[in-house]
Amino acid sequence: MEGSDSYLIRPNYQHKFKPAVVKECIRETVKARLSEVQYDPDEVSELTRTLADSVKNKVKKLGFDRYKFVVQVTIGEQRGQGVKMSSRCLWDADTDNYAEDVFMNESLFCAVAVFGSYFY
Repeated sequence: MEGSDSYLIRPNYQHKFKPAVVKECIRETVKARLSEVQYDPDEVSELTRTLADSVKNKVKKLGFDRYKFVVQVTIGEQRGQGVKMSSRCLWDADTDNYAEDVFMNESLFCAVAVFGSYFY
């Protein structure tokens, strides 16, 4: 029956947000883009935007139907300091989830989080 999936209130298992798969997607994208990059405060704003767009586009291709994604990218200069980050979300624990990964090289660190929220 055509259009019957418009009333789904839960994703099919194969279309459910999978944090491990998304984390690997983040890792591959960030490593490819930042491995040889040196921290430059004048370029970091544009770099975070383009990296967030790249991650979001790659995650969209994974086939998580009816999910909305929020990608958060933080890049800072690597000086041996510690950084703590946290977030809070109000969501449906049965359908919504997130994945995160941290990348570091000699010059910078990059923390990426992808939040997937199922659209009812």
